[in-house]
Order: sequence, then structure tokens, then C-alpha cells
Amino acid sequence: ALGQALLRWRYELNLIGGGIVILFGLFMIGAARIGAMERDFRLHLDIPGGRPTASYVLGLAFGFGWTPCIGPILGAILTASAASATVGQGVALLAIYSAGLGVPFLMVASFTDRLVGRLRGARRVGRRLHQAAGGVMVVMGLAMMTGKLTSLAYWLLDVFPILGRIG
Repeated sequence: ALGQALLRWRYELNLIGGGIVILFGLFMIGAARIGAMERDFRLHLDIPGGRPTASYVLGLAFGFGWTPCIGPILGAILTASAASATVGQGVALLAIYSAGLGVPFLMVASFTDRLVGRLRGARRVGRRLHQAAGGVMVVMGLAMMTGKLTSLAYWLLDVFPILGRIG
């Protein structure tokens, strides 16, 4: 029933969704100001660093922020591992997932000193990349609103065939 309702209002939903994507793209470019997106909420806890309590609070905040991002992927991997033929295959899937999630953090931690110097240089380019991403979002929003999103996707695959190998 929900799918039928969404199909019935597909044109209008594409206009609304495209408009929202364009607005976010304009925000990223710097052409639109959205006060709610410029707010920052921080908890200033006086917990001395290097203690288990501080580590726990930081991990809790990190996990809370990442749950929407990694939750669906972890759910899919848990489902695939539960449906796998053997326990070993399920354990292997979860081990690879854990390594893929944890190894980048360990690498960053081991190269932090060198990385900080390089990030300063990347910051100069970062604003331009942010604006370019906003431009891409505006184009995607326009494609959504005009019904040309599929055509844009096929064009991108023709121009950049490597995109067809991702995912």
C-alpha cells in the first residue's frame, strides 16, 4: 500500500526531493544559508584524557554517531553470515568486516604525526572540493526534478566506465 502511494505521488516526490538536494548543494557551495545546518552541539565534559571513563564516553559518542551509517551494513552482514552454509563462513564475513572497519583507524593512529602535516595542505583544496561536491548535488537535484536521473546515470557510466565496477 505504501509502495502504491509513493508511486502515485512519484512526480511530486521527485520535485520535492530534487528541490531538497538542490538546496543542500547550494548550501555546500555557499550560495544558500541554512541556520539549522550551521549549528553545532557539543558536550563539554570535564573528563581527564587517558582514563577508561574518557575512552568509554568517546566510544559511546562515536558509536552513537556511526550507528545510522554502519548499522544497515552490519545488519546485512549478520544476515548473510546467519544464512551462510557454515559457521566458519559467517565468522570469516564478520572478521573481514571488522578488519575493514578497524584497520583504517589503526593506520591513522600510527601515522598521526605525519598525517597532521599533510592535512594542512589538503585543507586548502578541501573548500574547492566541497564546492565541487555541492555542484554535483545541484546537478543531481536538477536531474531528479526533470526525470533525467536515469539518463544521467547512463551517461556517467558511458563517460566513466570504471563506475560500473564499484559496488
